[in-house]
Amino acid sequence: MAVATTCAFLLPIGKAHAAADQYEVKVFADADKVVKDNRHIDHDILEKLGSEDKDEDFNVQYIDDQNESNHQNGVTYRVRKSENDDTHKYQYKKRYPIENGNVDAAINQAKADGFDGDEFEVEYGENKQTLSVTKESEEDLNLDGTELPNASDSLKSLKSFASSPYDALLNKINDPKAVGPVHFERHKGKIDDNNVKIENWEIGNKNVVELSAKVNTESEAKAVQQSIVNKLDNLDIHETQDQLKTDLIFSIY
Repeated sequence: MAVATTCAFLLPIGKAHAAADQYEVKVFADADKVVKDNRHIDHDILEKLGSEDKDEDFNVQYIDDQNESNHQNGVTYRVRKSENDDTHKYQYKKRYPIENGNVDAAINQAKADGFDGDEFEVEYGENKQTLSVTKESEEDLNLDGTELPNASDSLKSLKSFASSPYDALLNKINDPKAVGPVHFERHKGKIDDNNVKIENWEIGNKNVVELSAKVNTESEAKAVQQSIVNKLDNLDIHETQDQLKTDLIFSIY
């Protein structure tokens, strides 16, 4: 019998105003310069980023209707499995653009729309910032390795853990489409005493290499981002354009 758990993160009592729970800094490396013919990151590059060859493998897929209506409205449902975990992770996410750096306005809009999630996170890219409102759950499906369930089974599981307003949106999907699966590998690195994740995504024939770190404030985000940018610039491997992984995945699969 499958064992299921749900994750819930409560906002602190007495929180006086809208504010992000955390910031995820994102900077990209030029995959053409750092990924070898075997689609793995070059060992020397990993060493210079404070990492090593050992990685963690993941498979990811998204579930939507055949017209990808949810994704077009900034909503995604993700199923992910790591080789190191027994459980499949389910993520429900709604994204909002952040205009002129006004994070509180985006959060207030999300709440007005009914998306009062477990976590309000700012995706802090070099060229734009986006608010992500997420809920998460997990389930042991007794599948091997990074194997993912088919579209119908994925939809069934996502529905079983969904809360409002995701439950109503998922109930509208009668003919689910699996977008993926997509494989990525994750390394743990360190740049100027900052712990970073280095992810190499294989999206169709394209590789996307992302460096990220999670911090609590915008000032920390700016400082950590600049530290990563300086390192990549010094190595001449900096990709200055933000790579929209989810949009790319939906455009290919």
